[in-house]
Amino acid sequence: MSLFRRDGREDADSVEDRAQIILITGLTLAVLFVAVVLLLNTVIYTENLATRGADAGGAEAIEFRDGVTEDLIEIMHREHRNASAGDVGDEFDARVATYARTVADLRARDGVIADVTVTGTKPGTLIFQNETSTGLRNMTNRSGTTPDWTVASDVNQTRDYQLTVDSTRVSNDESGAFAVVTERPGANWSVTLSNDAPDAINVTVSNGTGNGTTSVSKRFPHETGANVTIDLTAGTVDGDRFSQLVWAEGVQNGNDTYDIRYRNGDEAFGTYSFVIDDPDDTASDWSSRPYVADALYRVDVEIRHRTPELTYGEEVRLAPGERDA
Repeated sequence: MSLFRRDGREDADSVEDRAQIILITGLTLAVLFVAVVLLLNTVIYTENLATRGADAGGAEAIEFRDGVTEDLIEIMHREHRNASAGDVGDEFDARVATYARTVADLRARDGVIADVTVTGTKPGTLIFQNETSTGLRNMTNRSGTTPDWTVASDVNQTRDYQLTVDSTRVSNDESGAFAVVTERPGANWSVTLSNDAPDAINVTVSNGTGNGTTSVSKRFPHETGANVTIDLTAGTVDGDRFSQLVWAEGVQNGNDTYDIRYRNGDEAFGTYSFVIDDPDDTASDWSSRPYVADALYRVDVEIRHRTPELTYGEEVRLAPGERDA
């Protein structure tokens, strides 16, 4: 009997030993798993910090680029209005040089090396009519005697074309209403402004390029008696998108030149402004409306922003208000 009891104790001891081994192995594996998890978390955290630092530096550089772009466009607009004939390019370069020095000094205080350099310009011509001392002028030629006339000829590209009209003083009859026309051999495009109510304006876009002529009209409500601004190159009416209003569609192709004409200019009163890429040294004339002045059609600028973490550089093309800008 005692022999059987001794074998039973030996079996129990063996089971207990195996259980202890399993327990120790489990604890060891648990410790290893915790160590692996901690190691992975450390690696992920380090990568996140590095990525976050790069993203922050990139965001700062992009913000710098966008701010410089906005500032230079504003300088361009100001020089168009203020510079005397023939010196708009020189004045712009001088203003940008001063601006670049100021920006570099300010950024240097934060440990940033910043640089703004004009690398190229394309001259153009600004044509505009503003409000007179007695109010809005009609859209006739300079003498005021010709309602159908050519505003600009041999144009290759046009940008920032904005037209503001008194909607209560445009024709109710579309066939005799004021129109902006672009044309070249084999192609023509126009936008006509008419009014069927004191609180709305009708905008009609006609395209005679190719076979036949297509026309699309849309009525735009507005505040009673208010002026209406049509951005011809952006395709908006008082800020509302008009998808069919695509400047000189089928006429402006980057290769052939075209003319810009006003038709029935005595049927609208307002202001307008646009820049063309065809510089005409003999056309500058500030004697009376509409004015013609030297301008910059396009400016190329190199923008650089360098920190200990990131070096950023980009060539930016400034031609505000282009059709596809």
